[in-house]
Amino acid sequence: MTAIPESRPQSVVAGSSDATALLDIVITSLRDVLDQLRIDPHANFFALGGNSLLAVRVAGRLSRALGHRIPATAVLDHPTAQALADHLAAMAPEPAAPGIRAATDTVDTTRTPRYPLSAAQRRVWLLHDVDPDRLDHLVTVSFEVTGDYDPIVARTAWHRVAERHEALRTRFEPPAEGSEEPFQVVESEPLTEFTFLDTVRFPEAVRTRVVEERIHLLHRTPLSLRSGPLSRVALLRTAPSRYRLELIVHHIICDGWSLAILLEDFLDAYRRVAAGEPGPGPSQYRFADHVHWERETESARWPALADRVTRRFRDRPETLPLPADPVPVDEHADGDDVSVPLTAGLGAALARAGGEGGHTRLTVALAALAVLLRRISGADDLVVAVPVAGRVRPEDEGTVGLFVNTALVRLRLAGVRDVRTLVARAREEVAEVLDCQTYPFDQLVSRLGLPRDGTRMPLARVSLAVQDFAESPGPGPALGFQWVEHDPAERQSKLDLAFSLTGGGSGAEGQSLTVTYRPSLFRRPTVRAWAEQYLLALDNVTRAVTGGVS
Repeated sequence: MTAIPESRPQSVVAGSSDATALLDIVITSLRDVLDQLRIDPHANFFALGGNSLLAVRVAGRLSRALGHRIPATAVLDHPTAQALADHLAAMAPEPAAPGIRAATDTVDTTRTPRYPLSAAQRRVWLLHDVDPDRLDHLVTVSFEVTGDYDPIVARTAWHRVAERHEALRTRFEPPAEGSEEPFQVVESEPLTEFTFLDTVRFPEAVRTRVVEERIHLLHRTPLSLRSGPLSRVALLRTAPSRYRLELIVHHIICDGWSLAILLEDFLDAYRRVAAGEPGPGPSQYRFADHVHWERETESARWPALADRVTRRFRDRPETLPLPADPVPVDEHADGDDVSVPLTAGLGAALARAGGEGGHTRLTVALAALAVLLRRISGADDLVVAVPVAGRVRPEDEGTVGLFVNTALVRLRLAGVRDVRTLVARAREEVAEVLDCQTYPFDQLVSRLGLPRDGTRMPLARVSLAVQDFAESPGPGPALGFQWVEHDPAERQSKLDLAFSLTGGGSGAEGQSLTVTYRPSLFRRPTVRAWAEQYLLALDNVTRAVTGGVS
């Protein structure tokens, strides 16, 4: 996770005629986000590795520097520094631009250990309140660790991570009498759990069973929001130089981006502890600051966004007619997934779709999903859920917490006769998603008058996630150990089908497609066939937008 530099672009007055200063600000923001020493004013953002998430980060820095909100679509639609600077010079600032402060300003937040929930956290709280035993809110990661790994150092390192990040010292309390607001409490001491079990002394058959049962129990034991802890780490020694490392964190304090921060900080803390060095100290980024900003500033945009989003989905189709084959399944075990690797050629084509066609991976992936859903359902009016990072301010990039929100796209395929038209419609929807990404999904559900169901996501049966944030690089050679991640299968799914493109960032290597599904509705061979058909559609779409044969 790239650290946020202390020196930000110099603030300028909106509407300044100093074109050189404005270009310098744009170049500095791009260089900061793209991690480039030099940026040619005419270099293409996508060719430099840009994507929709990085566009949001660039826009956040520009907003902070210029003192008014810059939409991420400005970066995507003007993909060179010169074109973007020219556009910013000509555009009129949004009125008043509530809450966007210059680089020298700070949000005045009292360091209180008790504060309200963010909109994203409140959504999880409501679902958890309906079903406290739900398992789909457990963020789980598993590693096979080999080499010179010290359990005592690992325990100390994890506690340092918990001391550093307030999220790992947080628990939640219900509304006080006469109030409807739950709140979160940050404890002064680490509120986390670390257990170690050495199974080497057991016979091999017993050892295997103990490890499997222990991991199964870890993954299927809910975390209590009220008492905590909301994170647990289990280390199991399975051989003299081999371990199984399990990390489980509740989603209300952690999203995928946060997980990358925690793993990176854990490796840094492990190195420091092993070397006898002090820890880096508490993080300067606090989730309480985000909650304060959301309530005091960003929420001023929500009424206008509410009208805009509601108009788009008020006349939506009632459901997507997917061909199901129902079987009885326990609702807390109604989740599984299928993973298929992308070929190197398809990964490279996706990268070219940005550099040559100016399309984000999300745009191309969404167009391909529309092809598949049209083929298997026959519907030409598609509603798809899209998780969005929700980190629109530079300081959010280093904060551990739940920022991710759910947005909706609506693809109308009537009249679409070629791939390029389809991609153009998908691009329009992605622009809407980026501009409305902070509007709380549960508020849209309420405005549309839909009932809440703790086991299913309302409004959409299918979702698409494109992971564009950087993954943890893993242990370096100096640490003396290596790990390999094991991605556990989903235990419970809120969606009927959830498509996720992960790995490789915007590059060509190591990308894969995972489709999470409900075994109560679909058979595994059917879902695997759909996954393979989706990759064929993705290949055809990328060929079309890069000048190949569609």
